[in-house]
Amino acid sequence: MNAEQQVAVVTGANSGVGLAIARQLLLLSPHSPTLVLACRNEKRGARARAHLLQDFPSADIRLIELDTSNVLSVQTAAREITSLGRLDLLFCNAGAMAIKSLSIRGIIRGLTHPIAFFESSEALVQQQGLVTPDGLGQTFQTNVFGHYLLVHKLLPVLSRAKGRVIWTGSSASQLEFSQLDYMHIHGLKPYESSKYIVDQISQKMDERLRQKGVRCFVGEPGNVCTSFLANIGVPVLQMLIVVVFYLMRICGLQRFTIDAQCASAAFIYLAFARDEEVDASQKYYSCASRWGHSSVVRAPLECCTKDADFLISKLDALVDRFDQ
Repeated sequence: MNAEQQVAVVTGANSGVGLAIARQLLLLSPHSPTLVLACRNEKRGARARAHLLQDFPSADIRLIELDTSNVLSVQTAAREITSLGRLDLLFCNAGAMAIKSLSIRGIIRGLTHPIAFFESSEALVQQQGLVTPDGLGQTFQTNVFGHYLLVHKLLPVLSRAKGRVIWTGSSASQLEFSQLDYMHIHGLKPYESSKYIVDQISQKMDERLRQKGVRCFVGEPGNVCTSFLANIGVPVLQMLIVVVFYLMRICGLQRFTIDAQCASAAFIYLAFARDEEVDASQKYYSCASRWGHSSVVRAPLECCTKDADFLISKLDALVDRFDQ
């Protein structure tokens, strides 16, 4: 690897938005970066790497096993990434939603507000009480703490490159959160709670990381048809959702990005924009025109200072607990 060659890490890069981000980085970077696919499933990661190499045969694409729901896996992956000597871009994209079943009541209720319904997970019943071997809420650790710990471990190489940390947010982020159950182990919407946490901590992280020359931002992919839909297990419903998404977009609702390439637009913008063009107090949204042309819009992050301070303190305490 050339000493000046940039390094980009994408978590959850084996499919969906993560894979699209990886592809766009190779396509649009002025100088091809060293691209690290950080994936939980090594076989799927290897398949994604092979597909990328078909289109970019001279690219430096590496595969690292990373399960953000496992502290040891995060620590091991961090050591491998650190050995590269620098880190310019870290995309905190890996995420999970543990779906138990469909919610017939939620589907019926959603008929009264169809647009908001298709931008949420009202139709899904998420599993409750899931805890990792580390003793943390599964969705919380996968979507939030695993990445938070990874950023902590990679700060020296991020700082060396004046790098950027880019989180994947969600429009469903404000639905449910409780300080009493901040890992949302017992709540009904652990996925939404985790994405709310991302919004709350990102600006505080940016304030802290800027002292080391590192920036932190949040992007949102919009309503996209990724592997999350496959978890529903009802092919007819999956097809119906895709059709409805296209109808919504044709009606002018730009948040229905549908395909992963359109959904990656905000993240690629945050990767390449000049410092004076980006603002950590804003959230960056991938959008699509009626005919699928991608664009990026921004809006102020809705942040509760009380929740943000609370969450940063809890996450820091967990880092101290596990970073022995």
